[in-house]
Amino acid sequence: MSEENVEIVRRFVDDFRAGKFEFDSEGMLAKMPGEERWHPDIEWEAPGADDAGGGLPDIGGTYRGIESARGFWREWLAAWETVQFEYELIDAGNRVVMLLDQRMRGRSTGIEVSMGRYAQVFTFRDGLLIHWKAYLSQAEALEAVGLRE
Repeated sequence: MSEENVEIVRRFVDDFRAGKFEFDSEGMLAKMPGEERWHPDIEWEAPGADDAGGGLPDIGGTYRGIESARGFWREWLAAWETVQFEYELIDAGNRVVMLLDQRMRGRSTGIEVSMGRYAQVFTFRDGLLIHWKAYLSQAEALEAVGLRE
């Protein structure tokens, strides 16, 4: 099952990078790539500005349910003209760790922003993504799944 989870995340990430999003008639994000593998009670955790090491001002927090998680991504992606990253996936049983090095270009400013190296952890239950969390530190994410960097 764990190799299957890695492949689910790889397909999601590759589709994300290829821009395979669905938009509504108003041009708003209607569906993320891979949502068919999201559990209805999915939780997405984005570090907030008050978290150790900083985070995402205004939109950091925990988003519960598909529509709520999609709403986070709708708002976050609206700010960026481009999002580019290199990544590595690590099998951690029912979890998959994604180590990233990311940079973006602001939609309204054109300014290049480096988010740098961080990580996301995807947790699966019965073949569905139930919990997804971003960590500002790759070492913290690896420790959270019982691995050491």
